[in-house]
Amino acid sequence: MRHRRLLWILPALLLATVLLAQEAPYLKLTRVSEILTALLRTVITHYVEPIDADELFRAGVDSLLRRLDPYSYFIDEEGSDELDILSTGAYVGIGIAAAVRDSMLTVIEVHPNTQAWAAGIRVGDRIYKVDSAVVLHRSSRELRRYTRGEPGTPIVLWLLRQRLWGGYDTLRIQLQREEIRLRALPIVERLHDSIGYIRLERFSRRAPEELRQAIQQLLSQAPVRALVLDLRDNPGGLLDAAVNVCGLFLPPDIPIVTVRGRDPQQDRTYYAYTSPVSTELPLVVLINGRSASASEIVAGVLQDLDRAVLVGEPSLGKGVVQTMFPMPYGTSLRLTTARYFMPSGRTIQKQPLPEFAHPTAAPPQYYRTRNGRPVVANSGILPDTIVSGADSLPLPVRWLQTEGWLGRFATAYAASMPTLKSLPPSELLYQLERFLEVHGQRDRLYPLTHTLRTALQQAEDASVAATSVRQLERLLQQLQREEPSLLRRYQTELLPILERELLLRFLPRAEVLRRSLPRDPQLQAALELLENYGYHKILATSSK
Repeated sequence: MRHRRLLWILPALLLATVLLAQEAPYLKLTRVSEILTALLRTVITHYVEPIDADELFRAGVDSLLRRLDPYSYFIDEEGSDELDILSTGAYVGIGIAAAVRDSMLTVIEVHPNTQAWAAGIRVGDRIYKVDSAVVLHRSSRELRRYTRGEPGTPIVLWLLRQRLWGGYDTLRIQLQREEIRLRALPIVERLHDSIGYIRLERFSRRAPEELRQAIQQLLSQAPVRALVLDLRDNPGGLLDAAVNVCGLFLPPDIPIVTVRGRDPQQDRTYYAYTSPVSTELPLVVLINGRSASASEIVAGVLQDLDRAVLVGEPSLGKGVVQTMFPMPYGTSLRLTTARYFMPSGRTIQKQPLPEFAHPTAAPPQYYRTRNGRPVVANSGILPDTIVSGADSLPLPVRWLQTEGWLGRFATAYAASMPTLKSLPPSELLYQLERFLEVHGQRDRLYPLTHTLRTALQQAEDASVAATSVRQLERLLQQLQREEPSLLRRYQTELLPILERELLLRFLPRAEVLRRSLPRDPQLQAALELLENYGYHKILATSSK
C-alpha cells in the first residue's frame, strides 16, 4: 500500500507543480512522470539497504516544492489538523504546541483550560516519548501522528525537564485527547480608559465575527475614541477572513484586494460581505516581521485606503495566495496559484517567484494611497511609524535571547518551583550568571576575556617574554573584575525579557502578553499617536 500510495501521489503532484517549458507542457509532464516513477521504483527495490518509501517521498516532495517558494507544501494525513484550525479554529489533540529547539522536540505553548495545562506541562519541556514511540528528535509534524485521534482516547507523554545545574528530570503524564478550541482574539482590553486594544492571532473562518463581537462589546461598555488592532506575530490564514476583517472598518462595496493568477479569466476582485462596525473610529494597526499573508492584506488595505496608521516593524512580505488541491490517500497540496494586489495597485511580495528562476529580489516601486501618501511595492508592508523591537537590544542581551539561553534558564529555574516565587533582581542575575557558567557559555558572553585567556596560554607555551605575559595577565585581571557587572549593566533591558520567560512557565501566554502591554514600546508609540493628534497628521500628509 505504501508503494502504491507513493506512485499515485507523485504524478498528481507533478501535474499541479510542473512549469511551462518550450516543449508542449503535457508531453513534458508525461515524460518526467514516467522517469520519476521508474526511478523511485528502482531505488525502493534495489538500493543496498531497505528504504522507507514514505520518508523518501517526503524528502523528494519537500525539496521540489522548496524550489518554488516557501509557501507551497504537501500535507499528509498527519497534517489535516492544520485545515481544521483554519476552518473551525479547533482540532483534536492534547493542547500543546511544539517545535524543534536544540534538535529536540520542545513544548513552546500549553493551551489553558486543557488537560495538558492541568497536568502541569510547561513551556520548555522536552517531549521524549508518546506512549511507546520515541519522538525526541522528530519534527512537530511527525508528532501529530501520535497526538491526534478521537476525543477521549488515552495518551501517555514522557517529558524531560531541565535541571538548573545540569541533567533532566523525567515526567510521565497521562492525558486524554480532547477538542482544543483556539481563540482568535486572546486579548481584548481597554487602555487609557477609552482606547480599545485587540490582539488578533489567526485568520480562521470565525475570526471576522469574533472581532466584530469584541469591538461591539468594547463600544457597549463605555465610549471608545480609538482602536489598536495588534497583528504582530500573526502568520495569516484564510483570504476571505482577511477581506471580511477589512470590511469591518470600511464602507460597503469598496474593492479590497485583487487576486491575479496565470489565467486572466480567473482574476477576481474581493469585496467584504460583512457590514462595517465602524468606518470613522481612529485605528492603529501593529505589525512586525512575523506578520504575514492575511495579516499583511489587512494592514496594507487599511494603509492604502488611509483608514489606519501602521506602527511597528516591516512585515514579512508574502504577497501570494495558496490553493488547496486534494491528493490521493487523504493528502493535500497547498500550492501558490496567484498574487494579490492592494487597492493602490501594489504587490507586497518581496521575493519574485519561482525562487529558482529569480535569485534576487525585485526592485521597489512606488504607489499612492487614497490621500496621496507614497507606499512601496515588493517590500512587504512598511509601517507609517517604525518602532524597533528585539533588534534594538544590546548585543549580549540579544545573544542570550536569540540563542535560547534565557528560555533554558527559565525552564530550569522554574523546575523546582510549583508556583513562581519573586526574587530580587540581583539574585536572579546571579543565578543566570552561574547557569551560563555551568553550561559552558561564559566565554560566549565574555568573548574578549576568552580571547585574552587563550592568548595568555599561547604566550606561555611559546615562551614569550615575561614582561609581555605580565601585561596580558594584568589586562585579563582587569577584564575579569568588570565581568560580573555586564548583566547588571544591561538589566533594564534584560530583566523584563527574563521575567516574561519565567511567567510563560506558569501562566497562559495571553496573560503574559497582557501583563507586558505597559512596557510594550510599539504599543506605547501607537497610544502616543492617538493621544497627541499625530494619527491625523500622518493620514493627512501627502508627498508630491
